[in-house]
Amino acid sequence: MRILSEINNACRRFPLYILGHPFKGFDEMKYEKRGSLIFCLFVLFFSCMLNVLEYVYNGFLINYNDLYKVSTLYLMMVTAFPVALFVTGNWSVTSLMNGKGKYVEIFMVTMYALYPYCILRVVALILSNVLLLDEMAIVSAIKGIGIALFAFYLFIGLVVIHEYSFGQGIIMVLLTLFAILVIVFVLMLGFSLVADVWDFVRTVWREARMKL
Repeated sequence: MRILSEINNACRRFPLYILGHPFKGFDEMKYEKRGSLIFCLFVLFFSCMLNVLEYVYNGFLINYNDLYKVSTLYLMMVTAFPVALFVTGNWSVTSLMNGKGKYVEIFMVTMYALYPYCILRVVALILSNVLLLDEMAIVSAIKGIGIALFAFYLFIGLVVIHEYSFGQGIIMVLLTLFAILVIVFVLMLGFSLVADVWDFVRTVWREARMKL
């Protein structure tokens, strides 16, 4: 019973506690080791699945998606890849700025901040199937509020775990965005180089086979 109580606290009570007490909640996550990595992985998976559900089950009044032109894996990666980019970019920047947050802590903060946005996305998905076309602005407003809450809690969480001031937090966000651009550029350059090498190897192999 004690184990079940701890799991319930980590996966249900603590996320709600953070919503009401973000500074104290993220502080307890870092120094008292509250929070659950399993819950964070669930939030990531749930957010990925929401992309699929929204693509397929958004109300027909606003859903113009072609179900035969996109894969489930791609829709899931639309969330998973940016999260990995952000966590890696923030960790790389804050490591140079004497930030106190670890890689796993940055990931957990990101997922706990994403939690209310996921809930509001579910609400928006349901409403998109019952509201009239003139009322669809409500759906967009709910998603907008979710994004604002995500940014708000994410900023607070990062400031707390890295022990930054407000000004340092702003600089951290800007440098993180720059780091993400650099990572994306390097990845694109790497993929392009690998593709060129692969094409070269295939061409050489094809020429060698023709001469044999």
